[in-house]
Amino acid sequence: MRSSALFFLVLLFAMNGCVSPRRVVTSGGGGGGGGNSNSEFSLSVSPTSQSVTAGAQANYTINVQAQNGFTGTVSFNAFSSEGTITADVTPTSINGGTGSATLTVLTSSSTPASNITITVKAVDPANSTTSSAGIVLSVQGTAGTASAGVPAACLNANAGSGLQRDSLQAPADAHGFTATFDATPSIAGMDGGIGFFAPNAGNQPTFSELIQFSPAGVILARDGETFSAATNVPYIAGETYHFRLVENLPAVTYSVFVTPPGGTEILLGANLEFPAAQQGAATVSGLGAMASRPDSAALEVCNITLH
Repeated sequence: MRSSALFFLVLLFAMNGCVSPRRVVTSGGGGGGGGNSNSEFSLSVSPTSQSVTAGAQANYTINVQAQNGFTGTVSFNAFSSEGTITADVTPTSINGGTGSATLTVLTSSSTPASNITITVKAVDPANSTTSSAGIVLSVQGTAGTASAGVPAACLNANAGSGLQRDSLQAPADAHGFTATFDATPSIAGMDGGIGFFAPNAGNQPTFSELIQFSPAGVILARDGETFSAATNVPYIAGETYHFRLVENLPAVTYSVFVTPPGGTEILLGANLEFPAAQQGAATVSGLGAMASRPDSAALEVCNITLH
């Protein structure tokens, strides 16, 4: 009788509490970007807030740290109620419980000036365990920009002819502007550039090349005193490329986008620093173009708008 009772107790324990095929977890709340956690992993996003001009891009870093020996897969997604922005995460998942990803938020010229909340979610799909974090994107609208006169003709720069200039003027009380134009390089592998004239501390116009058709055959954007690109965009001789440049005034940062023939708009650089010679300029006074080499190189800039 005693042995039968003992057997029954052992069987009851095994049925009710010994093993479970599912990890017991709790879901994280939707708090701030500083971090949330559950029994499997912690989630954080940095920075917790950024500011951009409408039409520019912001990047955030997502970090996941495993807890309690978790070694599974974590998937990411991000979303916002603001329909004029896109939020993409790369990579979309990590393995092994610990890792990082990049959240890229791209605004448009129609994104309203406001503080936009973006929610980042990290999910263990095997156990439906979720943690979320909220971050803020402060968008500076273009209401402070103003129209300006632009040249009606194209700007043609040939190698050996030096820097070519067309006058245009952004009003001194504008907080920024958006410039658009089309550029056509004559040959591949040339060295040519496009930029703006702005008055320096002595009120003399200085030219800074911001966009380069580089000898390496790709289009680059200037960041401070160096040229680089967020995306590798090659160029082809005789093809026309559409550019959109969003600049803050006084001149501190700018963002530049390019649309290849038959393609969609591509970010070359966001929140890039102006070169030292134009830092703090309150207006621009002209658009410039140049072709340095080889001798047969030419660069045509047309359809210039400034608003």
